[in-house]
Amino acid sequence: MDRFRLECFVALAEELHFHRAAERCHVSQPAMSQQVRTLERELGVQLAHRTKRTVVLTAAGEVFLREARRTLRQLDLAVSLAQRTDRGEIGQLTVGVTSPGLYVMFPETVRRFRAALPRVGVIVRELTTAEQEKALRAGDIDVGLVHPPLDDGGLSAEEVARVPFQLALPDDHRLAGHGSLELAELAGERFVIFPRQIAPQLYDAIISMSRAAGFTLEIAMEAYPAQSIIALVSSGVGLGFIAGEVQRLNRPGVVYRPLRGGPQLSMGVAHHPDGVSPAVGAFVEAARAAGREVR
Repeated sequence: MDRFRLECFVALAEELHFHRAAERCHVSQPAMSQQVRTLERELGVQLAHRTKRTVVLTAAGEVFLREARRTLRQLDLAVSLAQRTDRGEIGQLTVGVTSPGLYVMFPETVRRFRAALPRVGVIVRELTTAEQEKALRAGDIDVGLVHPPLDDGGLSAEEVARVPFQLALPDDHRLAGHGSLELAELAGERFVIFPRQIAPQLYDAIISMSRAAGFTLEIAMEAYPAQSIIALVSSGVGLGFIAGEVQRLNRPGVVYRPLRGGPQLSMGVAHHPDGVSPAVGAFVEAARAAGREVR
């Protein structure tokens, strides 16, 4: 049903005068009459009795007027919602986040994003970097906080921060008294490390850096998130790599020491390059700003 035809009928029903209704709809009086007659033919009912001097709605016209007003309001709302969604002002954004990213980047990124687009809901899915690559390709998530570089060169990804790792070790360990540590000092130790699928490139970098420091990293156990690594360190299973200050938990029996020249956690934001929505763009900007603070 034609929107303009509905508007003409509502104008006539409210004005009860063809000339005033025609002026209100910016058409000629004959055109106004034609719109109402066409509407009546479409409905198969008479909506108004008209003479040269008066217009009176029929019972059917009174009922139809209520519904026509409601329909026009709903159409206006639908248009407004569509336009606001297109501008990124409302809607939902599904975000993938790695376990370290939940601590290092996510809180500040979301705070900034919500300040920019307060009416856009955020759905969070904790996924590894590899899982996020698959989810982005499939359209299951809109944007992700990942650990670059990615294996999939077809996705848009940029690094926004690098966080130096610290070492978690038992407080009675032989190295616990040092203010900071070099990687070479860790030769012969056993380690608790995150699984490779969490961040393949970072995992491989840690292995390579250990070899460059003169030893092969002996992995006692793989675990994540950071709480699990720290718990295993406190149990004496091995030493653990912790990303910066944000992942440090106050747990009895565990101390943390900086690593000079050690590995760094790369944090980045990734999305599919096609049809970037305003909400995704706002999230990317929020991640960039949060990354500058992490540094």
